[in-house]
Amino acid sequence: MKKTWNKLAFDEAVTESSKGNRKTNTDEYLKEGKYPIVDQGESLICGYTDDPDRLCKSPVPTIVFGDHTRRFKYIDFPFCIGADGTKVLTSKPDIDTKYLYHYMRTLRIPNAGYSRHFKFLRRHDIYFPVLDEQRRIAAVLDQADALRTQRREALTQLDELTQSIFLDMFGNPLFNRKSWPTLSFRECGQVTTGATPPRDSKEAFGQHIEWLKPDNIIDDLEHPTESKEGLSELGVQFSKVAPPGALLIVCIAGSPNSIGRAALLDRKAAYNQQINALIPRKGNPRFLYHQIVAGKRLIQSQSSGGMKGIVSKSRLEQVRLMYPPEKLQEEFARRIESVERMKQQHRAHLARLDELFASLQDRAFRGDLVRS
Repeated sequence: MKKTWNKLAFDEAVTESSKGNRKTNTDEYLKEGKYPIVDQGESLICGYTDDPDRLCKSPVPTIVFGDHTRRFKYIDFPFCIGADGTKVLTSKPDIDTKYLYHYMRTLRIPNAGYSRHFKFLRRHDIYFPVLDEQRRIAAVLDQADALRTQRREALTQLDELTQSIFLDMFGNPLFNRKSWPTLSFRECGQVTTGATPPRDSKEAFGQHIEWLKPDNIIDDLEHPTESKEGLSELGVQFSKVAPPGALLIVCIAGSPNSIGRAALLDRKAAYNQQINALIPRKGNPRFLYHQIVAGKRLIQSQSSGGMKGIVSKSRLEQVRLMYPPEKLQEEFARRIESVERMKQQHRAHLARLDELFASLQDRAFRGDLVRS
């Protein structure tokens, strides 16, 4: 921060103005309605209501902070406040709201799980230049952020295209209305459960082979992300290793909705006990992967762990998958391969935009953002 910038304690710069507003519980959300609802979830708008008495009384623009999720949202339209954990933050007159939004997104707020985080946010001081400079900084960051948003939207459209191609060719695997023959997981190939070496055995961990966990299996990503952890040659004896082309499925997770996340392995890797692997003997691996994604609920229906989802190996082996002619599976895989290449290009471009945005943020809040 430049020495000429002003500094205020958080409570001097920001007003928490959630109180006095009626909040809308999740079970009251409508899919359509007159007034959008904003909560602490990932989406900007999470639902709607027709009740004008629920409109937030704070003037817009304003900032919504997720007390549990640590998400920030810039809101410039009339809205209603969602369920518990939604904080509405209003900036003081000499601080631009969009500038404050970008500034707070750079603050390091420790992850306390599903606890409350506003107390951590309040510990930060707010640094800011004169109002015209704040607006210039916000405009520059807005432009860079808009490019990232466009790239993410393009990726979403490609994901929807993939789903559309699958459903058009094969139909929904939950219902199999095209009456394709079916095979169980066990009939498609070998199902194996991963394992974790003893944590007190430091010699078991190393760089001999990558070791994957559920965090590496992400919705809408065909292949697992790179793991920061690996196993040594000794550690491999305590775990399981799958070859390229294997399907990894999350079968133990912190919430039932995470059950059934899948990835198509593009390299040899080990995996922990929360993951089951299907090593196909029959069927095109890419076709099987996209069917599991489309039919995720088939796996979730086998969960027996209550709030913490668990699908045993034996239950997973019984799940039945559609098995259309292999030539049709291969045709689907060829069509999807070109879409995946486009997605990889978009992800690479998005990564470069993320790096650019991070650099601009750093320079902006050091006071080094040069005027063009």
